[in-house]
Amino acid sequence: MRAFPTMAKVLIVDDDFEIVELLTEILRREGHTTESAGDPAEGMQKARAMKPDLVILDFHMPGNTGAHLFESLRRNQASRSTPILFMSGEASPDEILGQIADPEGSQFLAKPVHLDDFRKAVKELLALHTPETK
Repeated sequence: MRAFPTMAKVLIVDDDFEIVELLTEILRREGHTTESAGDPAEGMQKARAMKPDLVILDFHMPGNTGAHLFESLRRNQASRSTPILFMSGEASPDEILGQIADPEGSQFLAKPVHLDDFRKAVKELLALHTPETK
């Protein structure tokens, strides 16, 4: 695994504003920059524009599920290898894995998230990221 620079660009796609605020604060304290989206369609638009180093993705949202956005990100050349951290209070890892084609480069955390587990997952996923377009 390669070391990742201190600052990474992280996209948070979640319809729960309180979760977005909490994760944004944690990530900014760690030196990362963040953007957020409240649904999968907005998430895809922002992913194309910002080319994030990591996407944090809720599974159940209005419109399409996080699985649909995951597949769209994997089909897009610029985000094909972007690590994705799934988070859900309703879906299990088995349910999520049953709906995505290739889970490589992704992890799952159950909500409510334990902060140490969140920080560890972010660090591990960022260490996997090898930007294709930078």
